[in-house]
Formats: sequence, C-alpha cells, structure tokens
Amino acid sequence: MADELTGTKLKLAEAALETLKTVGFAGASARAIAQTGGFNQALIFYHFSSVQNVLLAAFDLVSDRRMREYGPQIERAGSARELAALAQRIHADDLERGYVTALAEMVAGGVSDPALGAAVAARVEPWITLVRDKLNELLADSPLRDVLPAEDIAFGIVAAYFGIDLLGQLQGDDRRPGSLLALTSGLAELADPLLSASTKGAR
Repeated sequence: MADELTGTKLKLAEAALETLKTVGFAGASARAIAQTGGFNQALIFYHFSSVQNVLLAAFDLVSDRRMREYGPQIERAGSARELAALAQRIHADDLERGYVTALAEMVAGGVSDPALGAAVAARVEPWITLVRDKLNELLADSPLRDVLPAEDIAFGIVAAYFGIDLLGQLQGDDRRPGSLLALTSGLAELADPLLSASTKGAR
C-alpha cells in the first residue's frame, strides 16, 4: 500500500500519478513516467518490476490519501443528506487535484487487461465496504432495509462514481457528473425523513 512508499519508490509513484493525469493510461509508458519525474526509467523496473505495478502504486497513493482524509468523515456522517454532501465535496476535490482522471484512467485500463482489472477492483473494494457499513448503520431500524440491500447500493454508488466521470471525460464536460451529484443530494433530503421516522418508531 501507499503507506509503505518512501524515498525513491514514493517519487516514482508520484510521477506515475502525474503521468496518468496528463497523458492517461494509454500514454503512461516507462519513458513518459521517467520524463515526468526526471529520472532514469530503469528505476521503475528496479523498484516495481513493471509499469503496471508503479501505476497501481499511484492508484494506492490516491486511494490511501482519500481514505485517510474522508474515511473518518464518512464514518461520522449521520444522514443520507450528509453523505450526499460529502460525495459532492470529495468529487470536487478529486476533480481539482486530478485524482478523478487518474483513477478513471486506471479503471478504463483494467477493462482491457484482466490482471490489471482484478488488481484495480481489489483496491476499490475497501471503498465499497466503507459505504456498505455506513448504509447498514443508517438503515438499521428502517423497513427500507429489506428493499434497499446495502451491499448492492454501495456497489452501485462506487461504480457510479467512476462511471459518471468516465462518461464526463468522453464528452469533455465535467459539469454533468457534478450536476448528477447535486441531484443526488436533493433525493437524499427526501430519504432522510423516512429514515428518521423509522428510527424514532423503533425506539
């Protein structure tokens, strides 16, 4: 994981991340990463064995940073509205830092490479688990739990996060994913009274 990256390995992962942001997965060759970081491309193979591994390290770098920053906030959220607002903040921050592009590029690359795809999917799983656990908490005393399985909803939320950004990139319009997340916030406000009422009724 990215927590283990220090010194040269961290520098290589940072360069891979910047390369994903600027030229995408298809352009993230050893040469391109080395040019971005200002080092000899042989270092990539010495420390990571392959370009794929250094790109996965870049993915870990982003995921670990976001988990440390936003994981506690997700755990503290007490309503669907808070979660939706947090999703908007995460998306806006990821967009500003270029993380959306880098992560989406890795997901897209994994579609055509089964081994890479499996590695990326494994790295996304902790986010699905985090969202699932929060949904189980919010739905614990709600009759909606029977019709809104947290596992499926969590998978859908995380998949949608990546999917809407991939489509937004294809269309060259970053506003549409943000608009959809804003709509989700409105829907969350409608859901909260139902959750609140069911929780009060169970007490």
